[in-house]
Amino acid sequence: MAIRNSAKALVIRDGKILLNRCRARYGVYYALPGGGQKYGETLSDAIKRELLEETGFSVTPQRMAGVYEAITHRRNSIPDHKVYFFFLCTLNSAAPLNPTHRDDYQLSSEWVDLSEAASGRLFPKTVRDNLLKMIYCEGTIYLGSEHKGG
Repeated sequence: MAIRNSAKALVIRDGKILLNRCRARYGVYYALPGGGQKYGETLSDAIKRELLEETGFSVTPQRMAGVYEAITHRRNSIPDHKVYFFFLCTLNSAAPLNPTHRDDYQLSSEWVDLSEAASGRLFPKTVRDNLLKMIYCEGTIYLGSEHKGG
């Protein structure tokens, strides 16, 4: 089983956070933009690339805000083990370029009020529950680990 690193961005502007609006079998939800780190790529470079691909925004990571891992066991398959690294980022420009590669389940990128994101359909739940702590704490928060399925 390989462990996959994923870099996710916390981008705040005027009291709103940049989120990807997504669709799954259980309905529409929001997720932080970002994605998988490629071999030989730093987490900082991964977050910059992923944000351009998914949202069109150019960002600069300022600090690591949180770490979380999830191990998903699906019936009759190899477990999926991901470690998520959350970075507080600043925008390099106010207007986005055209996204070059949105995920299959991604509908759009939207600016959502922070209070709405912290209490709404932001997944995973542990990110939603700790969103404001990651943004306003000066350190890095360990959000724990989760085992799903079996």
